[in-house]
Amino acid sequence: MRQILAGLLVMIAGPTWADDYWQYGSWGVFLEEQDTGQDLRRTCSAVSGVDGGPTVMISVSNGDAGPPDFFPTVLIFEQAIRKFNTSLRGGQAAYINFNDGNLWNGEVDHYVSAEGLARADIAFDHPLSQSVLRAMRKNSDFDVVVEGKRFMTVNLAGFSAAYLKMLDECGFS
Repeated sequence: MRQILAGLLVMIAGPTWADDYWQYGSWGVFLEEQDTGQDLRRTCSAVSGVDGGPTVMISVSNGDAGPPDFFPTVLIFEQAIRKFNTSLRGGQAAYINFNDGNLWNGEVDHYVSAEGLARADIAFDHPLSQSVLRAMRKNSDFDVVVEGKRFMTVNLAGFSAAYLKMLDECGFS
């Protein structure tokens, strides 16, 4: 009965959250499933900072190419509540600075989501994402710096376990 109801909700409301969620230190892993009509698409995400503030997310889908050929994007994002704007603005210079001194440059991209919410992203895409993910594995935290000011600090406790669980749940070894 539960599967039938879940299937009806997918048809009515689009993607639904799977029942599975795991917490590893400061990081959580969650699954989202969507029936495309041809197959069941599963998106697996590792996230930190989801309590209404800025968030770091890494996601893969069971339909994606994955490691070691392709590494997922490391996405830092801020989303504002309806009718408000983000504190970040498009085009701002940004970088992430790890506690071991390594840093990577990025830029803020600002837009309005399909739901009408203001959103700002700093994305570290493949192939750069592989280096960022390695640094995330070996460090304890990193700062996100925008226009010379610290925007947020990301605690990496539990990141490696969350990343491996995320990959495993979407079928990557």
